[in-house]
Formats: sequence, C-alpha cells, structure tokens
Amino acid sequence: MDAQHWLRELRAELVRRRLPLAYVERFVGELSDHTTDFLEDHMSTDANDLHGVFDRLGAPGQLADAAATEYRKGRFSRRHPALMFVALPILSLPLLWACYALCLFVMAKFLGLESGNVDSGSAVWQWAYACAPYFVIGMVLVPVGLATAFFCRLARRAGMSLKWTLAACFVLALLGGLATSQFLLPTETSKGTLFVGLGVGLHPSTLQVLQFLLPLAIGGWAIWRQTKSRSALHA
Repeated sequence: MDAQHWLRELRAELVRRRLPLAYVERFVGELSDHTTDFLEDHMSTDANDLHGVFDRLGAPGQLADAAATEYRKGRFSRRHPALMFVALPILSLPLLWACYALCLFVMAKFLGLESGNVDSGSAVWQWAYACAPYFVIGMVLVPVGLATAFFCRLARRAGMSLKWTLAACFVLALLGGLATSQFLLPTETSKGTLFVGLGVGLHPSTLQVLQFLLPLAIGGWAIWRQTKSRSALHA
C-alpha cells in the first residue's frame, strides 16, 4: 500500500471519529515523520519495508480507534458529557447573569447613581436613563451569547459529537428564552431595581424570542463551520 494513500485513509478515519482537526493533522504528521524515519534508517523505500511498517501499525481504522480512545481518556468532558454540556450550562448562565448585574451595580455606584443620593436632572442620570434599555437587553443576551460560544468551542476542541453541541445550545436557548430582566434607575423618590428572573406568558416578548434564537443561531454557525472544515479535510 502506498504510504500517502494509507495516511489519507487514516486521516479520514480520524475525522470520522470526530476528533479535533488540529489533533488529526498533528497525529498524521507525526506518524508520517516516524514512517519516513523508519525507511531512512533501513536505507530503503522497498514495498516490503512499507508493508512491514503498516503491519506493525495496523489498519487505519484500528489505529484511529486506538487514537480516539487515548484522546478521550484525557478529556474530562469526554468522560462526563452530560455534566459538561447539560448540567454546567444550567449552572453557568445564572452565574454570568449575576456577574453582569454586579457590573451594572458597580457602574451605577461609580457614577453616583445610588438610591438616596440621586439628581435625576443631572447629565449623568439622563445619559444612564437613555442607555437603560440597552443595559436590559444586554443583561440577558450578553451572558447567553458568551456561554453558547464557550460551550461550542469546548465541544469542538474536545471532539464531541454534534449532539452534545446541540444539547448545550438547546439548554441555553431554553433558559435564555425564559429569562426576563429589569433595570430601573433610582430617582429622588424611588429606589433602583435590578433583577433577572425566569418566566413566560402566552405571548412571549420579542426580546424573549431573540434570547431563545441567539444560542441556536450561534450553535448552527459553529456546527456549519465544523462540518465545512471536516468536508475540506476529506477533500
């Protein structure tokens, strides 16, 4: 068997097992170097020498199975996919919401917009009031978008099946679609309000629909990009 043909088959088998493309290229490149070194050590490129090398390595499918098993042993996400791509998104999203809310609170305090010490006629208060709707939108969308991008990247780097990417995106879409937020600046007569909760009525708002679709759009783009890269590698 021709060495390049055998290596192409091995690359295809590794891709078929959904290993990361960077790992596939590195593995095939290192194996190609070892094969070349073996032949140079024997001072020959005879077909019998090549056949001996391939006999030692095994069929491309067998070697790909062994490589995939060893790779997955070293990944916590491969051993516990439900924990990483179902439970962790559920836990991480409220944490990100809390961090975003804390940033808003710190910013309001820095600008002097604390309850009991407010001048609603000041330029700072007017600016914050004009920006408040965008803060409300960002309070849910930013954490949801960041979490979705993180778990898509984690799944790709770990060589996970696409179903786990979809699982994480669906969990985040469900939580994002249920999320409601409110941010009201304090005035001279009322305290400020800042919260994120879960709830949906018979007629979800446009923002909730967007919050639901955003993780699915990011996940779809990530899967399309991954599939396109694998198709290019097969070609």
